[in-house]
Amino acid sequence: MIDSSNCTCPNAACERHGNCDACNAHHEGNGYCKRSSVIYIKDMSKITADMLNGFFAGWQNKPNPTTHIRIMQNSYRAIVAVDATTGMAVGFINSISDGILSAYIPLLEVLPEYRGKGIGRWLVRLMKQECKHLYMLDICHDEEIAPFYAKFEPTGQGRSTLFRNYEAQGGMNIDG
Repeated sequence: MIDSSNCTCPNAACERHGNCDACNAHHEGNGYCKRSSVIYIKDMSKITADMLNGFFAGWQNKPNPTTHIRIMQNSYRAIVAVDATTGMAVGFINSISDGILSAYIPLLEVLPEYRGKGIGRWLVRLMKQECKHLYMLDICHDEEIAPFYAKFEPTGQGRSTLFRNYEAQGGMNIDG
């Protein structure tokens, strides 16, 4: 989380500080961008099934919103992009993990009308941050999606995109 007390970000006083595209762009050194209506929520208790409509594009047997929220709640980490003007989810990502060495991203989706606005990019960046203590963060995907993931400079890529943190290769210390 960003420390607002010493921050020169134009949005330092914003209640969403550190949780929107404008703050993230500023803090990543990309300069200030217009305040976005998209916020990124990691606390799944703030997400309801009613917010999760229109996902699983192209799936023959789509999980319904109730199943979708359970998937998110039962994930190791989950992040939902919400359009603050509508209160509806516009994108999401989740990971499953042993919590010690490895994680896998099974689902990432942005609604079609919100694609091309950097939401998927932020979801992946935020998930990588959430899993930075782990050695492996893997994604299996269709070949036509590989160029999207290539932007993140993975360790390996093909139909799978691999991120490796060799400093965490020995796993988390669970001995205390």
